[in-house]
Amino acid sequence: MNNSGARSQASAVRLSGIESVPLPSRQGAAGLAVPHAGAANAHSVVWPEPIGSGRPRASATVRLAPSPKLVSKAPVQKAAADAPVMQRLPKGVVVQWPMRFEARGAEYARLWLSNVLLTVLTLGLYLPWARVRSQRYFLKRTWVAEEPMDYHEPARLMLPRYGLCLALLLGVAGAWSGSNLAGMLALSLALAVWPLLVFMSLTHRMAHISWARRRLAFDGLCQDVYQAMWAPLAGGGAVAWLLMAAALWHQPQGWLAWGGALALWLMAMPAFVWTWFRFRQHQFRMGPLGMMWRASRPAVFMLCLRTLAWAMLSTLLTLGLAAMVVALVMSRSGRLAVSAQEGVLMAVAMVVCAAVLPYVQARLQNLVWNKTGNRYLRFRSKLPVRGFVALRCRHAAMLVLTLGLYWPWAVVATRRMRTQALTVWSRVDADVLKANWPTHAASVTGKMAGSPARTRRTI
Repeated sequence: MNNSGARSQASAVRLSGIESVPLPSRQGAAGLAVPHAGAANAHSVVWPEPIGSGRPRASATVRLAPSPKLVSKAPVQKAAADAPVMQRLPKGVVVQWPMRFEARGAEYARLWLSNVLLTVLTLGLYLPWARVRSQRYFLKRTWVAEEPMDYHEPARLMLPRYGLCLALLLGVAGAWSGSNLAGMLALSLALAVWPLLVFMSLTHRMAHISWARRRLAFDGLCQDVYQAMWAPLAGGGAVAWLLMAAALWHQPQGWLAWGGALALWLMAMPAFVWTWFRFRQHQFRMGPLGMMWRASRPAVFMLCLRTLAWAMLSTLLTLGLAAMVVALVMSRSGRLAVSAQEGVLMAVAMVVCAAVLPYVQARLQNLVWNKTGNRYLRFRSKLPVRGFVALRCRHAAMLVLTLGLYWPWAVVATRRMRTQALTVWSRVDADVLKANWPTHAASVTGKMAGSPARTRRTI
């Protein structure tokens, strides 16, 4: 890995002016002062209101409160006395840590090709190992504050999740082949188990992602995931049952009931999205710092409304172009085969998806991460919506022209744009954060010695 000066530097700025600001000395794990490496870049910025800043704070020195889930009940004074001290930067000074992505399309193409071949030769059994190799490749080439990320999950730990997913898929498919009622019962069971799979995926994945050899964490419980997901899953299940009933009843009233239920479920989608991301981001933790999410319900509603408008516009434009092509073909041949009509409709659907999905991803990334953070650090995302949509449309065209062989280059280019659009704005120096965030090896050593380090969470 190249460690030269080409690596992007963190910048410190003062909000009240454009003059340079000397950064305070860093404190290592032993409490010794460490000189700051690198000079500050002086330029004016607009620092958004830090998430959670409405709470009173006594001084620039922050005491981390123990997590109520992990620490037994004790007097508040004793807990505050035992908490470590994390010193913030001077008032008005923030440090920017741009995220850098160093993966290359040709390198990932070789890895992707070997993963595909091994997965095919093993009839899909190699899929967990292929996913671990890909995630490790991407995260090792993602840098934040001059420190790389990494992925540590052993592939064997993913086998239960993959086995459960495969069992649910085969069970639903087999039940549908028997009867519609059995298929609907199997689908309902799959929807009931789905939050468990989500919980397992989030917990294991976040616990095995690291930055500077320090593990991230997801503090949510299984019942919390069910609480956040039960409404959309129950609504989707009800819509599916009403669809089957309407198809068997053959009465207009059945279709009317199904249409009403579907409309209500879609209208409630912004509330479902807001509830889910509020739960997920609130459970995300970086060592001693727990995250919060402050996006409002109207913001999520506007995102869904914009997505609907963009989907309708894309559909109308695509249908217009398809109608022109169909009219040209029919003017020459006189008719259009049924298979050709189905092909045109499928092409229209693919074009609409290629335009709408990246639009949703760009808008959602900016909304989710711009509202994620706490009083000491927060994320900023400036993913260009038009540029991202144009990039994904070019990728879709290249995938069609190359019969899918362009896939590795498309994945690398997409991840690069999404990753490098993110910046971490921090009021805590990187060395101070790392001093209060033990490495995974240190945590394991402490547990083996019989003195496990308490995980502290603050906002």
